[in-house]
Amino acid sequence: MAFDSRDPYDAAALYDMWLNCSRCPTTFDFEPGGQINLDYYHRIGQRARQEQWAVLPAPSQGGELVFTILCPDCATRLGVQGFEGRLDGAEPIIDQICEAMLKAS
Repeated sequence: MAFDSRDPYDAAALYDMWLNCSRCPTTFDFEPGGQINLDYYHRIGQRARQEQWAVLPAPSQGGELVFTILCPDCATRLGVQGFEGRLDGAEPIIDQICEAMLKAS
């Protein structure tokens, strides 16, 4: 399986440049020293899903998609589960980042 810009976990990993909890200083344990490409962000996103991180996409007041990301402890404390659906469409900025990464590789 490959990076999917409509998967909220893949998109948040790419957009957030790893995953940082929105409520506490916890940062997802990324893979140092690996090649940074779309497959990397897919692995990070899917591992975060498996490890019960909550990724909650929502439009901002300006209409841009923003992600609230919660580590497993904060998600449990707040009684929140991650978003399991797919985004209606890829955010233009995420598509632009994907295009730039593909051109650079």
